[in-house]
Amino acid sequence: MLFVLVMGTSLAAGAAPAVANSGQPGPVSLYMFCVGPGPNGTVAAGQTDSCAVSLSGGTLPAGSTVLMLPPSPAATLVSCSPAGQLAGCSFGITNAIVFHGYIGTETIQFAPDGPSQGGGASLSQVAEACLPTCHSVPLTIDGPGKVVGTPVRPRFMPAAPFAYKVCAGPNPDRTVSETQVDTCLIYTSGLGGPYIAGDIVTVARVSPLDASTVVCGDGPYADAGARPIGSVTTSCSYRFGTSVTGGGVLIGTEVLSIPSTVVPGAAVLQDVTFCPAPQPAGQTSSCSTGPMSVTGPGANVIDEIPPAFTSVPPDMTVDASGPTDTVVQYPAPAATDNAPGAVSVSCTPASGSMFAVGMTSVTCTATDVSGNAATASFKVTVQNTLDSLCRVTTLEVGKVGVAHSLCEKLQGAADAVAAGDSVAADGKVGAYINEVDAQSDKSLTTQQAQDLEGLAQLLMP
Repeated sequence: MLFVLVMGTSLAAGAAPAVANSGQPGPVSLYMFCVGPGPNGTVAAGQTDSCAVSLSGGTLPAGSTVLMLPPSPAATLVSCSPAGQLAGCSFGITNAIVFHGYIGTETIQFAPDGPSQGGGASLSQVAEACLPTCHSVPLTIDGPGKVVGTPVRPRFMPAAPFAYKVCAGPNPDRTVSETQVDTCLIYTSGLGGPYIAGDIVTVARVSPLDASTVVCGDGPYADAGARPIGSVTTSCSYRFGTSVTGGGVLIGTEVLSIPSTVVPGAAVLQDVTFCPAPQPAGQTSSCSTGPMSVTGPGANVIDEIPPAFTSVPPDMTVDASGPTDTVVQYPAPAATDNAPGAVSVSCTPASGSMFAVGMTSVTCTATDVSGNAATASFKVTVQNTLDSLCRVTTLEVGKVGVAHSLCEKLQGAADAVAAGDSVAADGKVGAYINEVDAQSDKSLTTQQAQDLEGLAQLLMP
């Protein structure tokens, strides 16, 4: 409102001298109201202040001059409008001004190397009234441009890629596989300007898409912020608490969980976003995003975990149907893997193979698509006893009477063995062999007869 009144007075000053309403004018005093080009009329070093100069007390007779001496902070150019006759910036008074009245406008172009960063300087100036002898007069300076602020100097920002990360997993060679966690250390790249307090660096997932961040750990100079226990996210944001210059400075830690759905060989890809701290008025800044370099043994998901068996046949015992050609069937084992893809399972000897009398170890191997293998084993015992031979004989002999007769001889041999009579046992087994031979191509095939005879011979004491 004061500025409006002053400017309103200026229009009247050109038409007729202002006359005080009451009292005799006192000593001459001046008032200057300054407005700059910045927000709300502020001014900074390197900018121009426009100052309306008015009489605030006393009388300036026609023919007198108001002289404005060089201001502080330093200016590169000072001009007055309307201009007077004296060197420098001066106002010539053509019509007497009494007590109050607009004199003119002073324009001050401040030097660009004015107030230092982070502060400002009040505008000060000495004015003189020449009647015709010049003498200093009081000058009051007001308005939003009365303080010369810090010049707008664009900040030298950090440059892309802003940061990089080095990852390592829990495998012996520090690689990471599916179902494991990848621990990544994040460092400044050192390109561009330094980071300052309030800057934020955000690391976000690009690939694998189904990987998740389970830990955002603080660094010595940056805080990841509090996160609830068990929280899962796709990014970590690190806020600097102090200035950091140069590359290789640890920002923080990110722990990635690699699920079982990730294909072996998938690269860990992430973007990094830099958002600068709030800048001084007049300086614009925005966030910038770009790809991040990911290195280290955990930079790719490498499947080094073998499959796991979910079922393996138990140890089993079967009755021998021949000395070396007992066919054994067993259920197929099953295995699963931490990574996508089929798991192949093979066993040696295979199910349906011929087993010899005695114990045989069956070894099964499960192999995933990456070539990782796991083994499991179980025992197959092909037993040949007097009792088991009777059971096999009953199954293979076509005539019940013949089978009964053969089993009686085997039972007699068993009784003799129990009694400690090896000679009698040998005779009973020999009688079994003779009867089997007699039944060849009758109740038994030739092969069946040969197998039963071979088993009986193995049982002879």
